Amino acid sequence: MSDSAVHFSDSAASEQEVKGVKTGFDLLKALVFLQEKTLAWKESGRLDVQLLRGLCLLSQADPVKASQGFASWDLVESICKVRGRPWSDALDKARMSDDIRLQWNNLLKTWDTKSEGIAQLFADAQFGFLPLLQKTEGGGTGNPTLYRIDWVPAKPEMASPMLDQQEEISDPNSRAIRYVCEDIEEANPFARIFTRGFQLKGWRKQVYIVLLAAPLLFLWLLLVQIALGVTLSAAIGGKTVLTSLLSSAVIFWAVMASVGPMYRLGVDRIVIAPWWMQSVDEDRLLERRSPPRHSDKSIKAVRYVAKCPLCGGKVSATKGRLEFFGRIVGRCEEAPVEHAFSFDHITRNGKLLR
Repeated sequence: MSDSAVHFSDSAASEQEVKGVKTGFDLLKALVFLQEKTLAWKESGRLDVQLLRGLCLLSQADPVKASQGFASWDLVESICKVRGRPWSDALDKARMSDDIRLQWNNLLKTWDTKSEGIAQLFADAQFGFLPLLQKTEGGGTGNPTLYRIDWVPAKPEMASPMLDQQEEISDPNSRAIRYVCEDIEEANPFARIFTRGFQLKGWRKQVYIVLLAAPLLFLWLLLVQIALGVTLSAAIGGKTVLTSLLSSAVIFWAVMASVGPMYRLGVDRIVIAPWWMQSVDEDRLLERRSPPRHSDKSIKAVRYVAKCPLCGGKVSATKGRLEFFGRIVGRCEEAPVEHAFSFDHITRNGKLLR
């Protein structure tokens, strides 16, 4: 458990129980906020996310006990309320402990993919603290494992500047949006290298340089081959020049389509990920990160999403197409042509482009 985590176990201080800490942190409001955000996840119907929602409900109902944690049977009962139907076995504590332990491990994996977006949402809402999933292992039937949500101070760099759009974005009737970064899920084996964040230091940096240099060397050798072929064809006569040029053009296009975005990362800092990392929606991006905004230098595959202020649909940062050629823009899944927004991965702000 982190030493900087905030606890709410002082039963004599009623104000602190409700507000969390004397600095004005509102525990109940933060729990409701977290629960509402989980409802927007596409995984909201899964048991591990329902476990998180159940933990939020228990913590709201008993803030004092929330500081110590809740046993498996408490969580099973809360999950049943969330689901609206029975789950696990309310008469078998061993079964409930096993089921909650399994779903807790699944939740930690899900939480890891959502942690950056959660941090940004809480920073935007100016809570000053971030949720942290914790548990205290039990020591037998008399001391069950307890699960809880701790609260740790948010780091200043987590909050991106909102510039002069703060009031506009907070207005539900505005046409501005606020993006949230999400990790990529269900990536293929090659894409997973970047979904976890490829650190640019040590041997990894050298491997990355070699991987970028190899296609350039290949294209240079291809250019030499084309020049030599044209020269020989002109000298001895032949009809293979056009075929060679077309074949070389196809090879050049295939190489650049596969690794071309990597070369622009150093200048643009964020690009559309190459085809072998993409999903059906083509909304996966490659972002080059570095201090002080991030802890180290790395390249990470991410998605940036927001809620459309016009129709409530999901906006994803993706290709600008011909109209916004060379740009990354936010497009609503309900009206991708008309509901188009600007995209800034530093401020995470966007404005309607129509």
